[in-house]
Amino acid sequence: MSQGFESLPNLIPRQKMKLSTPISTATALACLALATTFGSPSAVAQDDRVFPLKGGAAVKGKIVERTRDKVVIEVRGANQNFPSNEIARVVFDGEPPQLTRAKDLIGAGNLDQAIDEFKKIDLPSIKNDEIKKDYEFYRGYLAAANALRGKGDAAGAKTLLLNWAKENSSSHLFYSASEKLGELAMATGTPNEAAKYFGALAGSPFSELKVKGGYLAGKALLALKQTAEAKAKFAAVTQAQVSDPASLKLKKLANVASVSCDAAEGNVDQALQALEKIVDESDSADAELFSSLYNTMGNILQTAGKHEEAILAFLKTDLLYASEVDAHAEALYWLSQLWPKVGDSQRATEAKSKLSKLYPTSQWLTK
Repeated sequence: MSQGFESLPNLIPRQKMKLSTPISTATALACLALATTFGSPSAVAQDDRVFPLKGGAAVKGKIVERTRDKVVIEVRGANQNFPSNEIARVVFDGEPPQLTRAKDLIGAGNLDQAIDEFKKIDLPSIKNDEIKKDYEFYRGYLAAANALRGKGDAAGAKTLLLNWAKENSSSHLFYSASEKLGELAMATGTPNEAAKYFGALAGSPFSELKVKGGYLAGKALLALKQTAEAKAKFAAVTQAQVSDPASLKLKKLANVASVSCDAAEGNVDQALQALEKIVDESDSADAELFSSLYNTMGNILQTAGKHEEAILAFLKTDLLYASEVDAHAEALYWLSQLWPKVGDSQRATEAKSKLSKLYPTSQWLTK
């Protein structure tokens, strides 16, 4: 049960009232009504709110339980259960308005504004333990999201989130923390740690998190050159019976990643043909998918010694899909390595400079 939420005091003092006149009788009745409404702790309204992920009005009441898999909110004496994967955000009664606003902005994808709003929060003013836990989570989450854009300290963000996760493993925000920790681990060149963090997602009871966790864990294993294990993860994802858009996209991405495994096993020509087929059959407006496709092509081609073709593949990511931060940083790195191999050192310098300017904390700068 949430701590720190106190009932309103009894507003009506206990005293003898004279009921000899109509006025005193009316006064007594009014006082009785107030006492009935406000005097009992169970009648005090609680304004915690749970916002459903798929939209709709927030559910208001008193949050009585939070686990990594659900949030329970009491509404007019009856409990309502919300699976954690169906919650956009939780807002506590009495939390700083800047924290509430930051949560809204994160949900809307306005990270810079969310960071600015979060900085305005007066931490000493927060007395409620549950609100403090939320504050610490979002502090780490925003630091991680900023670092992953190449604008912050990845190691510091990891420490914040890891400390929070150790103390709040039963929170409904646990899976979000695990995902960000995995992303940070990949960004800082520790895919062995990432596989562990992503494994927490794959171990959830929710199909979409299982798919996401399986795909991300497979990517971590591929980075560790554990090809067979990675391919098994990707196969499980591509065979998953899911219908939500996010999971369907991950199935496509897993298919691309599985092709990388085939190429690593020596089937280069077949792998490139498979990637070209995916390009022909997919919507080029899907930046995440196509940046992955072209980077995968580039990596396979450069491994095969086809440097000019590899450059063309990475240039497509650089020029067409720069909005995908991780993929763009990777493409710039490989362009800086490949241009000298075709006799163009100037363009190599330009690619390295662009990488350094856009993503100063990226792992690709330290390779």
